[in-house]
Amino acid sequence: MSHIARYTTLAVVLSQGSAAVLAQDDAPLMIEEVLVTAQKRSGSLQDALMSVSAVSGEDMSFRAQTSVEDLQSSVPGLNISNTGGAVLISMRGIGTNVFSGATEPGVALHIDGVYQPRPSIGPIGFSDLARVELLRGPQGTLYGRNSSGGVINFILNKPSEEFEASTLYRAANNDTHAAVVKLSGPISEHFRARMVLEGDITDGYIKEQPGNRDSNESNGWGGRLAFSYATDGIFSADLSYLYRYDNGAGMSSNAVNRVSPNPEAESTGLFFLPTDTSEPDDSITGEPWERKLNYHPDGERRTVNVSTKLTWSWELAELSYIGGYQDHFRTEFFDADYTANDIYYIPGRHDSSESFGHELNLSGDTDSLQWLVGLYYFEEQFSPYLPADVPQAGGGAGISVRPRTVEDIEAIAVFSDITYAITDRAELNLGVRALHDEKVALQNITFTTSDGIPIPTVPDTLESCENLELKTEASEVTPKIGLRYEFSDSFSVYGSRSVGYKSGGSNFTSCGDTYDPEEVVSLELGIRSTWLDRRIIANASIYDSQYKNFQTLKLNGLRGDIINAEGARITGGEIEAQFLVTHSLTLSSNISVMDAYYEKFSDDDSTNPDAGEQDLSGEELTRAPDYTINIAADYRWPLSLQTFDEMRFRLEHFRSADVTLRPFDGPADVQDAYGFSNAFWGLNGPNLSLKLFVKNIESTEYYLFAAGDSTERVHASAGAPRQYGMEIDYRF
Repeated sequence: MSHIARYTTLAVVLSQGSAAVLAQDDAPLMIEEVLVTAQKRSGSLQDALMSVSAVSGEDMSFRAQTSVEDLQSSVPGLNISNTGGAVLISMRGIGTNVFSGATEPGVALHIDGVYQPRPSIGPIGFSDLARVELLRGPQGTLYGRNSSGGVINFILNKPSEEFEASTLYRAANNDTHAAVVKLSGPISEHFRARMVLEGDITDGYIKEQPGNRDSNESNGWGGRLAFSYATDGIFSADLSYLYRYDNGAGMSSNAVNRVSPNPEAESTGLFFLPTDTSEPDDSITGEPWERKLNYHPDGERRTVNVSTKLTWSWELAELSYIGGYQDHFRTEFFDADYTANDIYYIPGRHDSSESFGHELNLSGDTDSLQWLVGLYYFEEQFSPYLPADVPQAGGGAGISVRPRTVEDIEAIAVFSDITYAITDRAELNLGVRALHDEKVALQNITFTTSDGIPIPTVPDTLESCENLELKTEASEVTPKIGLRYEFSDSFSVYGSRSVGYKSGGSNFTSCGDTYDPEEVVSLELGIRSTWLDRRIIANASIYDSQYKNFQTLKLNGLRGDIINAEGARITGGEIEAQFLVTHSLTLSSNISVMDAYYEKFSDDDSTNPDAGEQDLSGEELTRAPDYTINIAADYRWPLSLQTFDEMRFRLEHFRSADVTLRPFDGPADVQDAYGFSNAFWGLNGPNLSLKLFVKNIESTEYYLFAAGDSTERVHASAGAPRQYGMEIDYRF
């Protein structure tokens, strides 16, 4: 092709693009309205009487967000880490720091409104998301137990009215590959169906030394079947079946050592610890993506998730039933001392969970009143097995601990939520939930030598028990009151007082030991505003949360127990803003500031037993930084090409203040302030999309979680280093 021909072709392309821009300029310049179901009914996000964020599945796909932890850069006040064994979610400083996964979360996870009881379900449903709604602050009235920090609801795509088919392929560094196939459409006049198949594999980013062996590789596959039935009449139904299976070292703990072991502490510590086993080169310090192990980790995870929604709609009311079933199993094998020394080993920790949830709602809507009443029932059988081996303990005899527990959980609740329009601009929201939790655990804990010889109980150190039954139960009323006033169509304020609740339970590694429920009372004031005819959306809130019996983790040798801090307090504020500068350019930002601390709490540091019990009153809560900032620029350029009609580029940056990982003053207890940037580029068309991405461009080193043991080691899990890749999505 001659230079003249090239320039002529380029001029034609540019003129077509300019014409598209001019045509686009005729469209209204405003940010589209976002609908959410945070209050169990569809409504504008700007009218919600709570702090709620929504991220669309399309946006998550463009930003290569394939796991829960990727949401951290999208929502203020959200902190997420993945230890391999469990996803640890904190919202506004509240969540869980129990890395074994053998506890219920403090931020409730839901899939299509169905509660997920365990924090280790993995990326189930992520390849077929319509959107994710994140409700910050206690949600005890509408969502009940274990929502003291908030709620994350994954809402999946429904079967489509028209036939759709697509294939997606993603490739990234660390030899990462993923594929997704989707089919959706009508079966008959009233039935529609959707099928999704997915598979992925990665070598991971953590390496074992020497030899550079992959240390968190994994592979997984799964799928989804969904059916919808709808007519022009009263009844409609939705059914969804999800399956996900993962295995590999990535299913196990990905911690590394941040502090070198202390041989003297090992030889003078509790009697079951090994003696003089450490050498300077046996562990790696300060390297978040490298570690030395003498046992290669491995693990497996399997989840079946079934949900159904039945709806009867009449002129004055609507009746709906939401039911869910989950069968979840997880196992992990890993080197618990994270060194080349043969000190601790987890020879196959696993847990299984089978649960049923049922919710019945009756709701109605008039000119001045929106109302909802509901019944809820949940049952689960949870069976954790948390073994540990200490091969060199007792002068070489070795010690094996085998804690087995079967826990039956039953919860029942009645609740109501009403919103009354006092005037055209003022509305009052009242809600209340009465709930009852009951847990019955059967404990069996044994200690033996490596040869199977029983070890007698040693008070405060080793405790054996056989068929010990523990029962915990609690009844709670969690009310909410809120008031919203609309000064104009573009500016409103709201205030609320809400109560959250997290259930208590039994400690699975300590005979006869239980912990109390957690309760939070939170006050919140917020502003919802739009400016320049919806070219700008700016929402802000401030809150004050008072916690009673705050649940936190305590490590004591081979035991890891949940204990209650008498009190904790969190005050803070958040801002979310979007600015549609032009039809093509959108600027966005969210900011969180927080002051989270123990009001009254004492604990001893397992890595420093000589210090005894320490007064931690006033110390910052874990994973609750003083501030986080997200900023982003998103540019869309219309094209008039045969294959592509849009080019999109997004650049974003995340910044966090210092993060307390453990509330002590050790050298590895705080992650210093850090930040990282992500960039995304794509070409979109009616049938084909091409995307490129780079996450953590700077390959910033930062830790998200840490725990210590009585050998003076601090183990920590790091965020991922630089990740880059491409994606091809073809729609038939």
